[in-house]
Amino acid sequence: MAASLALITFGITGCGSEEAAKIEQPAPVEISALDVGGYSTTPRTLGKQNIDRARLTEGQRLGNYLPTPFEVDSRFKFQSGLSSNSVYGFIERIYTVGDTFAEDAPGFVGGFYSWAQTHEDILVAEILSNTAMVFDSEASATAAADALARSQRARKEGRVSASIPGYADGHAFWDPARQELFTVKAHKQIVLYSIIKDSAKIEVGTTDLNAMSTLATKNWATVQPRIEKFDPTPVDKLVDTEIDHDQLLSYSLSRQGEESQKNPPGIYNKQGALHISTRPESDKKIFESAGVEWLGINATELYQTKDAKGAELLSEEHSALNKTLRSADSPKGLPAARCDELKVKDSFTMRFHCTVAYDRYVIEARSNQLIDAHQRISAQYAMLAAKAK
Repeated sequence: MAASLALITFGITGCGSEEAAKIEQPAPVEISALDVGGYSTTPRTLGKQNIDRARLTEGQRLGNYLPTPFEVDSRFKFQSGLSSNSVYGFIERIYTVGDTFAEDAPGFVGGFYSWAQTHEDILVAEILSNTAMVFDSEASATAAADALARSQRARKEGRVSASIPGYADGHAFWDPARQELFTVKAHKQIVLYSIIKDSAKIEVGTTDLNAMSTLATKNWATVQPRIEKFDPTPVDKLVDTEIDHDQLLSYSLSRQGEESQKNPPGIYNKQGALHISTRPESDKKIFESAGVEWLGINATELYQTKDAKGAELLSEEHSALNKTLRSADSPKGLPAARCDELKVKDSFTMRFHCTVAYDRYVIEARSNQLIDAHQRISAQYAMLAAKAK
Protein backbone atom coordinates (compact mmCIF):
# COMPACT_ATOMS: atom_id res chain seq x y z
CA MET A 1 0.00 0.00 0.00
CA ALA A 2 2.76 2.44 0.83
CA ALA A 3 3.77 5.22 -1.50
CA SER A 4 7.33 4.94 -2.76
CA LEU A 5 9.22 7.39 -0.60
CA ALA A 6 12.42 7.29 -2.58
CA LEU A 7 11.03 10.03 -4.81
CA ILE A 8 9.28 12.09 -2.16
CA THR A 9 11.86 12.66 0.53
CA PHE A 10 12.12 16.01 2.22
CA GLY A 11 14.42 18.56 0.61
CA ILE A 12 16.94 19.30 3.36
CA THR A 13 19.13 22.35 2.94
CA GLY A 14 20.61 23.00 6.38
CA CYS A 15 19.94 23.44 10.08
CA GLY A 16 16.67 24.74 11.48
CA SER A 17 15.93 28.39 12.19
CA GLU A 18 17.03 29.80 15.52
CA GLU A 19 14.24 32.36 15.55
CA ALA A 20 11.63 30.05 17.14
CA ALA A 21 9.95 31.30 20.28
CA LYS A 22 11.44 30.41 23.63
CA ILE A 23 10.09 27.16 25.12
CA GLU A 24 10.07 26.77 28.87
CA GLN A 25 10.96 23.27 30.07
CA PRO A 26 8.36 21.71 32.35
CA ALA A 27 11.08 20.09 34.47
CA PRO A 28 14.89 20.19 34.52
CA VAL A 29 16.30 17.64 32.09
CA GLU A 30 19.98 17.09 31.34
CA ILE A 31 19.79 16.79 27.57
CA SER A 32 23.32 15.45 27.20
CA ALA A 33 22.44 12.55 29.52
CA LEU A 34 19.57 11.31 27.35
CA ASP A 35 20.06 8.10 25.38
CA VAL A 36 19.14 9.01 21.80
CA GLY A 37 20.73 5.96 20.15
CA GLY A 38 21.49 6.50 16.48
CA TYR A 39 18.80 9.15 15.96
CA SER A 40 19.90 12.57 14.79
CA THR A 41 18.84 15.45 17.01
CA THR A 42 19.84 18.12 14.51
CA PRO A 43 16.85 20.14 13.23
CA ARG A 44 16.33 20.52 9.49
CA THR A 45 15.18 23.23 7.14
CA LEU A 46 12.85 21.67 4.60
CA GLY A 47 13.72 22.83 1.11
CA LYS A 48 11.50 23.16 -1.92
CA GLN A 49 9.54 20.00 -2.63
CA ASN A 50 10.09 17.88 -5.70
CA ILE A 51 6.94 17.09 -7.68
CA ASP A 52 6.25 13.68 -6.13
CA ARG A 53 6.68 14.97 -2.59
CA ALA A 54 4.40 17.90 -3.49
CA ARG A 55 1.77 15.51 -4.84
CA LEU A 56 1.91 13.56 -1.59
CA THR A 57 1.57 16.78 0.41
CA GLU A 58 -1.56 17.61 -1.60
CA GLY A 59 -3.06 14.22 -0.78
CA GLN A 60 -2.25 14.63 2.90
CA ARG A 61 -3.76 18.13 2.83
CA LEU A 62 -6.99 16.61 1.51
CA GLY A 63 -7.14 14.53 4.70
CA ASN A 64 -7.47 17.77 6.67
CA TYR A 65 -10.92 18.23 5.13
CA LEU A 66 -12.34 14.71 5.07
CA PRO A 67 -14.60 13.49 7.87
CA THR A 68 -13.60 10.34 9.71
CA PRO A 69 -15.89 7.30 9.41
CA PHE A 70 -16.84 7.97 13.05
CA GLU A 71 -18.17 11.38 12.00
CA VAL A 72 -20.20 9.68 9.28
CA ASP A 73 -21.69 7.16 11.71
CA SER A 74 -20.77 6.95 15.40
CA ARG A 75 -20.72 3.14 15.26
CA PHE A 76 -17.32 3.31 13.52
CA LYS A 77 -15.27 3.79 16.68
CA PHE A 78 -12.28 1.62 15.87
CA GLN A 79 -9.52 2.92 13.62
CA SER A 80 -6.16 1.42 12.79
CA GLY A 81 -3.98 4.28 14.01
CA LEU A 82 -0.31 4.16 13.02
CA SER A 83 -0.10 0.44 12.33
CA SER A 84 2.42 -0.75 9.80
CA ASN A 85 -0.21 -1.37 7.11
CA SER A 86 -1.85 2.05 7.37
CA VAL A 87 -1.40 4.56 4.57
CA TYR A 88 -3.07 7.93 4.68
CA GLY A 89 -1.45 10.04 1.96
CA PHE A 90 -0.47 8.26 -1.26
CA ILE A 91 0.60 8.95 -4.84
CA GLU A 92 0.69 5.41 -6.17
CA ARG A 93 -1.86 2.64 -6.48
CA ILE A 94 -3.55 1.75 -3.23
CA TYR A 95 -4.89 -1.78 -2.90
CA THR A 96 -8.57 -0.79 -2.62
CA VAL A 97 -8.73 0.69 -6.12
CA GLY A 98 -7.33 -2.28 -8.03
CA ASP A 99 -4.43 -3.17 -10.28
CA THR A 100 -5.40 -0.97 -13.22
CA PHE A 101 -5.37 2.30 -11.33
CA ALA A 102 -2.58 3.92 -13.37
CA GLU A 103 -4.44 3.19 -16.61
CA ASP A 104 -7.80 4.22 -15.18
CA ALA A 105 -6.71 7.48 -13.55
CA PRO A 106 -4.61 9.76 -15.77
CA GLY A 107 -4.38 13.20 -14.20
CA PHE A 108 -4.25 11.79 -10.66
CA VAL A 109 -2.36 14.11 -8.28
CA GLY A 110 -2.57 12.65 -4.78
CA GLY A 111 -4.94 10.90 -2.43
CA PHE A 112 -5.89 10.17 1.16
CA TYR A 113 -7.15 6.87 2.59
CA SER A 114 -9.23 6.51 5.75
CA TRP A 115 -11.09 3.57 7.27
CA ALA A 116 -12.71 2.35 10.48
CA GLN A 117 -14.79 -0.54 11.81
CA THR A 118 -17.65 -1.03 14.24
CA HIS A 119 -16.01 -3.70 16.39
CA GLU A 120 -12.52 -4.47 17.64
CA ASP A 121 -12.69 -7.86 15.92
CA ILE A 122 -12.57 -7.27 12.18
CA LEU A 123 -14.12 -10.69 11.54
CA VAL A 124 -17.47 -9.54 12.94
CA ALA A 125 -17.23 -5.82 12.19
CA GLU A 126 -18.80 -3.59 9.60
CA ILE A 127 -16.12 -1.63 7.76
CA LEU A 128 -16.27 1.74 6.02
CA SER A 129 -13.32 2.93 3.94
CA ASN A 130 -12.98 6.14 1.94
CA THR A 131 -10.27 6.71 -0.64
CA ALA A 132 -10.36 10.34 -1.78
CA MET A 133 -8.30 11.40 -4.78
CA VAL A 134 -7.39 14.80 -6.23
CA PHE A 135 -7.15 15.17 -10.03
CA ASP A 136 -5.70 17.88 -12.21
CA SER A 137 -9.12 18.84 -13.64
CA GLU A 138 -12.83 18.14 -13.28
CA ALA A 139 -12.78 16.32 -16.62
CA SER A 140 -9.97 14.00 -15.40
CA ALA A 141 -11.87 13.27 -12.18
CA THR A 142 -15.10 12.41 -14.03
CA ALA A 143 -13.29 10.18 -16.53
CA ALA A 144 -11.37 8.42 -13.73
CA ALA A 145 -14.55 7.74 -11.74
CA ASP A 146 -16.13 6.11 -14.81
CA ALA A 147 -13.02 4.05 -15.57
CA LEU A 148 -12.51 2.93 -11.96
CA ALA A 149 -16.14 1.84 -11.85
CA ARG A 150 -15.77 -0.23 -15.02
CA SER A 151 -12.66 -1.92 -13.67
CA GLN A 152 -14.26 -2.57 -10.30
CA ARG A 153 -17.32 -4.10 -11.96
CA ALA A 154 -15.10 -6.53 -13.85
CA ARG A 155 -12.77 -7.19 -10.94
CA LYS A 156 -14.87 -9.80 -9.14
CA GLU A 157 -17.61 -12.14 -10.23
CA GLY A 158 -20.99 -11.81 -8.57
CA ARG A 159 -21.10 -8.03 -8.47
CA VAL A 160 -24.22 -6.34 -9.74
CA SER A 161 -25.09 -2.71 -10.33
CA ALA A 162 -27.00 -1.06 -7.50
CA SER A 163 -29.16 2.03 -7.29
CA ILE A 164 -28.12 4.19 -4.33
CA PRO A 165 -29.99 7.35 -3.32
CA GLY A 166 -27.68 10.31 -3.86
CA TYR A 167 -25.55 8.52 -6.47
CA ALA A 168 -27.46 9.36 -9.64
CA ASP A 169 -24.26 10.67 -11.23
CA GLY A 170 -22.04 8.06 -9.56
CA HIS A 171 -21.60 4.30 -9.63
CA ALA A 172 -22.45 1.55 -7.16
CA PHE A 173 -21.95 -2.22 -7.19
CA TRP A 174 -23.28 -4.78 -4.75
CA ASP A 175 -21.71 -8.16 -3.97
CA PRO A 176 -24.20 -10.14 -1.84
CA ALA A 177 -21.85 -13.11 -1.32
CA ARG A 178 -19.17 -10.85 0.18
CA GLN A 179 -21.64 -8.43 1.79
CA GLU A 180 -19.77 -5.60 0.10
CA LEU A 181 -21.03 -2.36 -1.44
CA PHE A 182 -18.67 -0.37 -3.64
CA THR A 183 -19.37 3.23 -4.70
CA VAL A 184 -17.39 5.75 -6.71
CA LYS A 185 -18.38 9.32 -7.41
CA ALA A 186 -16.65 12.41 -8.83
CA HIS A 187 -17.24 15.88 -7.47
CA LYS A 188 -15.35 18.69 -9.15
CA GLN A 189 -11.67 17.60 -9.01
CA ILE A 190 -12.19 14.95 -6.31
CA VAL A 191 -13.09 11.27 -6.72
CA LEU A 192 -14.41 9.44 -3.66
CA TYR A 193 -14.01 5.68 -3.80
CA SER A 194 -15.81 3.96 -0.91
CA ILE A 195 -16.27 0.40 0.28
CA ILE A 196 -18.74 -0.83 2.89
CA LYS A 197 -18.41 -4.40 4.09
CA ASP A 198 -20.37 -6.28 6.78
CA SER A 199 -18.38 -9.27 7.98
CA ALA A 200 -20.92 -10.23 10.65
CA LYS A 201 -23.63 -10.82 8.05
CA ILE A 202 -21.27 -13.05 6.10
CA GLU A 203 -20.88 -15.19 9.21
CA VAL A 204 -24.62 -15.60 9.76
CA GLY A 205 -25.51 -15.81 6.07
CA THR A 206 -27.85 -12.80 5.80
CA THR A 207 -27.88 -9.76 3.54
CA ASP A 208 -29.08 -6.19 3.97
CA LEU A 209 -28.50 -4.00 0.94
CA ASN A 210 -30.93 -1.37 2.24
CA ALA A 211 -28.85 -0.76 5.35
CA MET A 212 -25.66 -0.50 3.32
CA SER A 213 -27.33 1.82 0.81
CA THR A 214 -28.47 4.06 3.63
CA LEU A 215 -24.92 4.19 4.98
CA ALA A 216 -23.50 4.94 1.53
CA THR A 217 -25.92 7.86 1.12
CA LYS A 218 -25.07 9.11 4.59
CA ASN A 219 -21.36 8.80 3.86
CA TRP A 220 -21.57 10.93 0.72
CA ALA A 221 -23.82 13.48 2.41
CA THR A 222 -21.15 13.91 5.10
CA VAL A 223 -18.13 13.94 2.79
CA GLN A 224 -19.46 16.18 0.01
CA PRO A 225 -19.76 19.46 1.97
CA ARG A 226 -16.29 18.91 3.44
CA ILE A 227 -14.56 18.50 0.08
CA GLU A 228 -16.43 21.55 -1.17
CA LYS A 229 -14.13 23.51 1.15
CA PHE A 230 -10.97 21.95 -0.30
CA ASP A 231 -9.27 24.15 -2.88
CA PRO A 232 -6.99 21.99 -5.07
CA THR A 233 -3.59 23.44 -5.83
CA PRO A 234 -2.95 24.05 -9.56
CA VAL A 235 -0.53 21.40 -10.79
CA ASP A 236 2.00 24.01 -11.92
CA LYS A 237 2.01 25.47 -8.38
CA LEU A 238 2.38 22.22 -6.43
CA VAL A 239 6.13 22.44 -5.85
CA ASP A 240 5.70 25.94 -4.44
CA THR A 241 3.35 24.86 -1.65
CA GLU A 242 4.59 24.78 1.94
CA ILE A 243 5.27 21.38 3.41
CA ASP A 244 5.68 22.58 7.01
CA HIS A 245 3.80 24.64 9.60
CA ASP A 246 5.41 26.41 12.54
CA GLN A 247 8.61 24.38 11.88
CA LEU A 248 6.92 21.28 13.28
CA LEU A 249 8.30 18.93 10.62
CA SER A 250 11.67 20.68 10.69
CA TYR A 251 11.94 19.63 14.32
CA SER A 252 10.42 16.18 13.90
CA LEU A 253 12.58 13.10 14.41
CA SER A 254 13.70 11.47 11.15
CA ARG A 255 13.07 7.80 10.48
CA GLN A 256 15.71 5.19 9.89
CA GLY A 257 16.08 2.41 7.32
CA GLU A 258 13.05 0.50 6.10
CA GLU A 259 10.70 2.46 8.32
CA SER A 260 10.67 5.15 5.63
CA GLN A 261 8.49 2.81 3.56
CA LYS A 262 5.60 3.02 6.03
CA ASN A 263 2.98 5.74 6.27
CA PRO A 264 4.76 8.77 4.72
CA PRO A 265 5.91 11.65 6.93
CA GLY A 266 3.62 14.65 6.85
CA ILE A 267 1.72 17.25 8.80
CA TYR A 268 -1.98 17.35 9.62
CA ASN A 269 -4.32 19.82 11.28
CA LYS A 270 -6.72 18.84 14.04
CA GLN A 271 -9.17 17.22 11.61
CA GLY A 272 -6.47 15.31 9.76
CA ALA A 273 -5.06 14.08 13.07
CA LEU A 274 -8.40 12.44 13.88
CA HIS A 275 -7.91 10.01 10.98
CA ILE A 276 -4.70 8.78 12.60
CA SER A 277 -6.27 8.36 16.03
CA THR A 278 -7.03 4.88 17.36
CA ARG A 279 -9.88 6.34 19.41
CA PRO A 280 -11.67 9.02 17.37
CA GLU A 281 -14.66 9.16 19.73
CA SER A 282 -12.64 10.41 22.72
CA ASP A 283 -9.92 12.18 20.75
CA LYS A 284 -12.40 14.44 18.97
CA LYS A 285 -13.28 15.91 22.37
CA ILE A 286 -9.71 15.85 23.71
CA PHE A 287 -8.31 17.61 20.63
CA GLU A 288 -10.84 20.38 21.13
CA SER A 289 -10.10 20.77 24.84
CA ALA A 290 -6.34 20.61 24.37
CA GLY A 291 -6.42 23.00 21.43
CA VAL A 292 -4.56 20.70 19.03
CA GLU A 293 -3.21 22.78 16.14
CA TRP A 294 -0.95 20.44 14.20
CA LEU A 295 0.30 16.86 14.20
CA GLY A 296 3.62 16.00 12.58
CA ILE A 297 4.15 12.35 11.61
CA ASN A 298 7.69 11.06 11.26
CA ALA A 299 9.69 8.76 13.57
CA THR A 300 7.40 10.04 16.35
CA GLU A 301 4.04 11.73 16.55
CA LEU A 302 4.59 15.37 17.45
CA TYR A 303 1.51 17.36 18.46
CA GLN A 304 1.43 21.13 18.75
CA THR A 305 -1.29 22.46 21.04
CA LYS A 306 -2.43 25.97 21.92
CA ASP A 307 -0.45 26.08 25.18
CA ALA A 308 1.39 24.02 27.79
CA LYS A 309 -1.83 23.29 29.68
CA GLY A 310 -3.33 21.76 26.55
CA ALA A 311 -0.21 19.66 26.02
CA GLU A 312 -0.38 18.30 29.57
CA LEU A 313 -4.04 17.40 29.07
CA LEU A 314 -3.36 15.56 25.82
CA SER A 315 -0.30 13.79 27.23
CA GLU A 316 -2.21 12.63 30.28
CA GLU A 317 -5.10 11.29 28.21
CA HIS A 318 -2.85 9.53 25.70
CA SER A 319 -0.74 7.88 28.40
CA ALA A 320 -3.68 6.51 30.39
CA LEU A 321 -3.59 2.75 30.92
CA ASN A 322 -6.51 0.47 30.05
CA LYS A 323 -7.31 -3.24 30.10
CA THR A 324 -4.97 -3.94 27.17
CA LEU A 325 -1.96 -2.00 28.52
CA ARG A 326 0.44 -2.24 31.43
CA SER A 327 3.00 0.25 32.64
CA ALA A 328 6.59 0.12 31.33
CA ASP A 329 9.80 1.81 32.49
CA SER A 330 10.43 5.45 31.61
CA PRO A 331 13.56 6.45 29.65
CA LYS A 332 16.76 7.16 31.55
CA GLY A 333 16.97 10.86 32.33
CA LEU A 334 13.38 11.54 31.27
CA PRO A 335 11.18 10.46 34.20
CA ALA A 336 8.29 12.65 33.05
CA ALA A 337 7.77 10.33 30.08
CA ARG A 338 5.14 7.66 30.66
CA CYS A 339 5.50 4.36 28.82
CA ASP A 340 3.21 1.38 28.39
CA GLU A 341 3.28 -2.11 26.90
CA LEU A 342 0.62 -4.20 25.20
CA LYS A 343 -0.42 -7.13 27.37
CA VAL A 344 -1.22 -9.31 24.37
CA LYS A 345 0.85 -9.57 21.19
CA ASP A 346 -0.76 -7.78 18.26
CA SER A 347 0.96 -7.93 14.87
CA PHE A 348 -0.77 -4.69 13.79
CA THR A 349 0.18 -2.60 16.84
CA MET A 350 3.57 -1.59 18.20
CA ARG A 351 4.30 -3.29 21.52
CA PHE A 352 5.67 -0.22 23.37
CA HIS A 353 4.44 3.37 23.49
CA CYS A 354 5.79 6.40 25.37
CA THR A 355 4.35 9.89 25.85
CA VAL A 356 5.71 13.14 27.24
CA ALA A 357 4.68 16.80 27.17
CA TYR A 358 7.17 19.59 26.48
CA ASP A 359 5.79 23.11 26.73
CA ARG A 360 2.99 23.25 24.08
CA TYR A 361 4.13 20.00 22.44
CA VAL A 362 3.31 16.34 23.04
CA ILE A 363 5.66 13.60 21.85
CA GLU A 364 4.49 10.03 21.29
CA ALA A 365 6.93 7.29 20.35
CA ARG A 366 6.11 3.71 19.33
CA SER A 367 8.27 0.66 18.77
CA ASN A 368 8.36 -3.09 19.22
CA GLN A 369 11.49 -2.61 21.35
CA LEU A 370 11.34 -0.62 24.60
CA ILE A 371 14.91 0.69 24.18
CA ASP A 372 13.98 2.05 20.75
CA ALA A 373 10.83 3.73 22.08
CA HIS A 374 13.02 5.29 24.80
CA GLN A 375 15.58 6.52 22.29
CA ARG A 376 12.96 7.97 19.98
CA ILE A 377 11.19 9.98 22.65
CA SER A 378 14.50 11.11 24.14
CA ALA A 379 15.84 12.22 20.74
CA GLN A 380 12.63 14.06 19.93
CA TYR A 381 12.75 15.77 23.32
CA ALA A 382 16.34 16.85 22.63
CA MET A 383 15.26 18.34 19.29
CA LEU A 384 12.57 20.40 20.97
CA ALA A 385 15.16 21.56 23.49
CA ALA A 386 17.21 22.79 20.52
CA LYS A 387 14.14 24.68 19.32
CA ALA A 388 14.05 26.49 22.66
CA LYS A 389 17.56 27.92 22.30
